[in-house]
Amino acid sequence: MMVHPTDIPGPARVPALRENPCTKALMGAYAPVMYSSTHPLPVTGGGFRLGVFDTSVLTSDVTAALKRGQPSSILAGMRHGTLRGFIPHYVWAEVPRVLADRKREGGTFDLARAERLWWQQYVPLLHVVCVDGLPMTAAADKLAHEDLSDVGILQLAGVLAPVVLLAADRDLIRQGVAVPNWEAVRSVLGRIGRAEAGMQGSTSTIVGAGCGLAGAVRLARAHPVAAGVVVAAAGAYAYLNRSRFSSDTRAKLAQFGTEAFKILGEPFVQHEVHGRDWNQAQRGTAGDDVLSQVARLLARAPSR
Repeated sequence: MMVHPTDIPGPARVPALRENPCTKALMGAYAPVMYSSTHPLPVTGGGFRLGVFDTSVLTSDVTAALKRGQPSSILAGMRHGTLRGFIPHYVWAEVPRVLADRKREGGTFDLARAERLWWQQYVPLLHVVCVDGLPMTAAADKLAHEDLSDVGILQLAGVLAPVVLLAADRDLIRQGVAVPNWEAVRSVLGRIGRAEAGMQGSTSTIVGAGCGLAGAVRLARAHPVAAGVVVAAAGAYAYLNRSRFSSDTRAKLAQFGTEAFKILGEPFVQHEVHGRDWNQAQRGTAGDDVLSQVARLLARAPSR
């Protein structure tokens, strides 16, 4: 039987839904941030990946998740710390309205389930930010002469820049402020998530390097074509955590060799490759004003 996204257990710690945090002050807008993750910090350190989403992308993502019967890469990324997602405050209420419009226009999805998925699993993980009063960027000012409805999301992306803006709006894509193919970027996010899961498995193997060590070496010998050797990455982890290992385990680690690290290091290689793809999708230049600096700091700060 297909497991529906709304039936999949959420993260162990999901905050209660809060009221729309629309305020004039940036600090007020960020204070009630709604974020939860099974991992309180990014797997690789250095801050979360930031994504800004428009209504069309989120409604498409919700309906696609219903069709597939499992969370999308966007939802999974927010759950597991691969991604920290942001939306302008008006998107918070626009998504259910657009879902209803799509249903009336012939959509074959279950509207009630789509709405539950949005309110119960997306909204608690998204950062809803009031864009009223945020500074106008050059792109926002230019687009204001064509379509005022797109200005808010550009203001938000402007204070968080550089950031990946995933939007299906043709005006945003035409202006070069949003990625031209958001589905492809979503796929990149999924590959990053799989790589990070592999990285956790690799480091867990090193930590538990007792009886499983010989088996890991045999596994490496059985798969000699594994691409890339990241001895430094895994070795650095072992060195930094050397106090946790017994003398016997340290001796075994010394004999571990690069053969096993080929297998254990492959997720690190994949993570670096797909991470570059994500970085190339970023748009905008980091502002040097106090508002932008504070916004970036808060956006990437670990949850407490």
